[in-house]
Amino acid sequence: MKRYKLTFEFEGTDFKGWQRQPDVRTVEGVIEEAFSKFYQEEINIIGQGRTDSGVHALAQTAHVDLPQRYSIGKVEQAMRGLLPRDVVLKGIVEVDQDFHARFKAVKRAYQYQVSTKPTALHRNFVWSYFFEPNINLLHECADKVQGEHDFINFCIPNDEEFGTTICSITKSKWSKKNGRLIYEIEGNRFLRHMVRRLAGSMIQVSAGKYGLKEFDRLLTGEEVRQKAFSAPATGLILTGVYY
Repeated sequence: MKRYKLTFEFEGTDFKGWQRQPDVRTVEGVIEEAFSKFYQEEINIIGQGRTDSGVHALAQTAHVDLPQRYSIGKVEQAMRGLLPRDVVLKGIVEVDQDFHARFKAVKRAYQYQVSTKPTALHRNFVWSYFFEPNINLLHECADKVQGEHDFINFCIPNDEEFGTTICSITKSKWSKKNGRLIYEIEGNRFLRHMVRRLAGSMIQVSAGKYGLKEFDRLLTGEEVRQKAFSAPATGLILTGVYY
């Protein structure tokens, strides 16, 4: 058996998230089904992390141990036919046996997209928010997010958070492009719903529904009853995982 790092692109609209679950369509589920069909034996993959229902990815990574039966080219060719149209295998490379898609990752990058005007073509990839936010307030909030913080008020904690909700953010930036507001964020790790709650609360501040003091209070790490507002999953895209 050899170990490989896999990189996938997928549209999350018709999936109930990444992680395999019984009786529902998931990204991990259809990938394992395709590999198992090709190898005629059960194949299990390990992803770098989960994505929620409706979230998309340009570069979701995973690792897998495969029998030494086919070349990389043959596997790539087979996956073009076996994977559904909303999942693409973008790359497969052999790695050392100690490589782990999740635990070896040192940085993840996400993008969140907001459209302030109706769109039919891109409706599944944006949060349609029909109000023109204050871009200066967005920049101010984004600057506050950079650095190490306890994001307890921007997540739904679970048992996989290793007992801490502290993350180190190295990039937090809003920009405007082609009529969309785009939030880019990079960090060592992310918590469940964290990027959606950050983007959602920042938009709320820029629209005058939150104050900057309220945003600051959420960032202090002192848990509050009313946590940050969560933006819809549709606008969230995993753009990269770095090792």
